[in-house]
Amino acid sequence: MELRVLRYFLAVAETESVTAAARRVHVAQPSISRQLRALEKDLGVALFTRRAGSLALNAAGRRFRPIAQDLVRRAEQAAETIAAVGRGEEAALTVVAAPSTVAYLLAPLMAGGGAAPLRDAIQEEPSKVFDTLLLSDADIGISTNPAPAPLESAFLGRVPVIAQIPAGHPWGGRDAITLAELVTEPLIVMTRANAARLIVDDAVSRAGIAPAGVAETGSAAFAQALAAAGRGVCLVTDHARFGLHELVVRAPDGPLTVPLYAGWDAAHYARSAIRSLVDALRAHSHEQTQRFPALRAETGDLR
Repeated sequence: MELRVLRYFLAVAETESVTAAARRVHVAQPSISRQLRALEKDLGVALFTRRAGSLALNAAGRRFRPIAQDLVRRAEQAAETIAAVGRGEEAALTVVAAPSTVAYLLAPLMAGGGAAPLRDAIQEEPSKVFDTLLLSDADIGISTNPAPAPLESAFLGRVPVIAQIPAGHPWGGRDAITLAELVTEPLIVMTRANAARLIVDDAVSRAGIAPAGVAETGSAAFAQALAAAGRGVCLVTDHARFGLHELVVRAPDGPLTVPLYAGWDAAHYARSAIRSLVDALRAHSHEQTQRFPALRAETGDLR
């Protein structure tokens, strides 16, 4: 399956006309018709409903269209990247990470200009980050576990699990709360696909205590909105929103934190840019941790 044929298919799909598509891609009409018939033969299914003077995508064609668009996009992106490398330019990287990591670490770092150029961030559950990295054209993954072989792995730091409360809450003048105190309030937690949720569950279980109540959501922003509305104390790793006050959570064996690891192909053509990004992420993670006096006092830099 050649990329040029996919481009012909996409042109016909958009214009619904071989004649108009031929003008767009600057190829003779009979050639496009032959290539489309060959594509359908290779796939073993018709992609268009042919009518007098027009072609419309059928059900198979509509399913195939986003696949063709993705293949063409990836090829163009790869060509642009390699051309930039050939010109000696710094590679733009795509990162796979959990939504909370994107919000807490990647987006603030990129906004501050303190990293190698980032092209995109693909959001994925922590347990699936490195699988997605290996199956996609992404360059580096960030997860809560070390990257498996054959990927190279590096520890980035620890992200605190933060209890967030609304203005006027009795704990408002504090910068930390014990786990035993925390469970006296209704808790708003993420689903079990979220690493912070698993850290909280494990800490509560080991302490042999039970929360007064638990509400679960798949969105950190919605968890914070619920806390702001007075529905409980949310436990997230995201920066506070909606005027919420942040509290470090102290368990018997120390503050609740989530470890972060980066993983990448050791033979990656842009490995120098990846290592620069890893250094920047490690430094930024440390800076973010230092926002919390309770963490500085109890654990140093958490590295």
